[in-house]
Amino acid sequence: MRLFVSVGTDHHPFDRLVGWADTWAAQHPGDQVVIQYGTSSVPRHGRAVELLDPDTMRAELSSADVVVISCGPGGVMDARAAGRMPVAVARRHDLGEHVDDHQLAFAQLLADQGLARTARTEAEFRTLVESVADGTSELLIDPESGRVPAGIARIGELIDQLVWSENHPE
Repeated sequence: MRLFVSVGTDHHPFDRLVGWADTWAAQHPGDQVVIQYGTSSVPRHGRAVELLDPDTMRAELSSADVVVISCGPGGVMDARAAGRMPVAVARRHDLGEHVDDHQLAFAQLLADQGLARTARTEAEFRTLVESVADGTSELLIDPESGRVPAGIARIGELIDQLVWSENHPE
């Protein structure tokens, strides 16, 4: 199984999600686990990447059996556009993962509308990943259901370019 985990580009560390993925990778050495960790602690297991350029990110999303992402709208749209039902994990303010708890409300909205699966705990994360690993669930969707209007897509591209250039000055 191929698991792709991304904390996104927010400057707050998201060690909780990285830790869940790192533990999964350690306990499942036969799985291909890629962890985009951003400003979080560097995972010890799987393939760790700090930041991905937009093309590499799209390739990782498209080749994964399971996509687990920080609950940001860009990541959700990118995963759905790649034909993957994202497992979204909301960053929490009380853990220093974000400035407030807006991602908790967004995660509930996504779940209510069937646009993402959500995991609030490591147990929920494991259950969702295991359901794909054991064949009882599939998180593939019609990529057309993840398409966004051209203007919104262009804004996302510009943000990706900005974040990439700021983190990789020439």
